[in-house]
Formats: sequence, C-alpha cells, structure tokens
Amino acid sequence: MNTDHLRAFVTAVDEGTFEAASALLGISGSAFSQRVKALEKEVGQVLLTRTVPVRPTEAGAALLRTARQMTLLEDEARRSLGFRGAGDEIVTLSVAVNADSLYTWFQRVLQEAATWDDVELHLHAEDQEHTHELLRGGTVSAAVTETPTPVSGCRATALGTMRYWPVASAELLDRHRGDDGAVDWARVPQVDYSIRDSLQRSGLRRLGVSPRVTHLIPSVEAYNAAVAHGLGWGMIPEGMMPDGVMEGEHPDLVLVEEIGPTAAHLHWQRWTTGTPALDRFTDAVRRAAARMA
Repeated sequence: MNTDHLRAFVTAVDEGTFEAASALLGISGSAFSQRVKALEKEVGQVLLTRTVPVRPTEAGAALLRTARQMTLLEDEARRSLGFRGAGDEIVTLSVAVNADSLYTWFQRVLQEAATWDDVELHLHAEDQEHTHELLRGGTVSAAVTETPTPVSGCRATALGTMRYWPVASAELLDRHRGDDGAVDWARVPQVDYSIRDSLQRSGLRRLGVSPRVTHLIPSVEAYNAAVAHGLGWGMIPEGMMPDGVMEGEHPDLVLVEEIGPTAAHLHWQRWTTGTPALDRFTDAVRRAAARMA
C-alpha cells in the first residue's frame, strides 16, 4: 500500500476532519481526498465515515494499526537515511497512559523526552483497565495498562504496582453514622474519575453495598480536591497522598480501614514491531517505572 495514502488515512482519524488533516500534511483538500479514495479503492472498502469528526469504519478500524506501524517505520527509515533535511524528520509516538500514572511517575518519562528533538508525543489519558483497548484498536502504539496478556502483535512487560488507599473526610463519615457508630456506606457519596473508573465500586463490593450517589470528576487534581473537601470518598494513589493521612495525623482526612487498599499492577504493552524511537521511549518508561512511588 502507498504510505502517502496510509498517512492521509491515519491523519484524518487523528485530526477529525479532512480539512485539518490536509492542512497538517501541507497538501490541498482535493489532493488529500484523492489519497483517501485511492486507498479505499485499493482495499475495496470504505475506510472512513464522512462525518464530523470522521471515524474509521469497521474495515478502517481493522487497517488502522497496520497503517500506523507502516507510517512510523517509514518515518524512522527516512530519518536514518537522512531524507528531507538530513535527519529533521519528526517521528510521532501515540501512547495511552492512565491519568494517575501520568500525574506521578510518568512525569520522569516526559522529563527525559524533553531532551529529544526528533519525537512528537501524542498522549491519550484513559483508565488503566481500558488503555489496552486503544492499543488493540490501533489508536496508540504503546500503553500503560493493567492487562498483562499481550494484545495481538504486541509484547508486555511488568512495570510495577500503584497502591490506592480509600480516603474520606472525617466530617463526611460522621454525617453518615448511625446510632451504633457504624457508617452507612450505601449513603456515603463516592467520587469516580470517570464512568469507567471501577476502583471505588470494587472497594464497596467488599462491604456488599452499592453507592447511592457517584460524582464524576475527570481531573486528578480536582478529584483529590473533591475528596479533601468532603464531596465524597475516593481511592487516592499512595504517591499522591496528602501529608499526615497515612500516619493518621491529618486534621480532616482519614483512611477507610474497612474498605482497605487496592493494588493496580501496571504493565507496558507496545508493538512488537520495533523502531528506534519506540525502543528509546520504552527504555525511558522502564527507568521511570523502576522509581515508581
């Protein structure tokens, strides 16, 4: 397949419109459309919906990962051979990372990548239980995930463990205590990062109850602040725990002992197809994960 056609296909998916994709590639809209049509004619199927944003069809989704791999390999080859300005070619790496990792230990990866002048990072934040879906669908070439079984065409490496602790404000729990002093956990609001966040629900299942109220706060900083302000209880990574909570010395927040901690065992999954940029990024991830708090 013509890599220019594949690149147009991938760029359309990433940018969401033909107009934005053609502008990024520096070609006219009509030339861009011709590349997409030529690829669809070659494979004999429609690959993109003509909607806003454009999305891959079922056939397009099946082709997307291969298309990304081929364009990445071409970018690496051009760079190694000195095409287009003797090494000025930029390689794009798309990676899925869970939000808590991105806010903590993964910062060291970004610090190291800041010294590279040949790599463009496209990071996708998703829950660690679902990042592998982006890898399987071809959206990313690597992912930090809880899933240890390699996605087809990928290999997996254990990174380490993030430990989450259930935290609540003492005032919130006192408001929901019965006459016997026990907390009515079915009535205590909980805070989830997103609708796909299952950490809190898994914790409550140990108590055999379901939450009556669930707040959705899709921001790590705002999530932790919501728990601190007593909006609801939530699981906070040990590396982000406010001072004094673990020791029982915080003036407002307490650990919820009856729920207990939850461990997220993280893995790094990446395409088996190796390129120098992806290999270098993988090494940076392994070094950072070795220092995971």
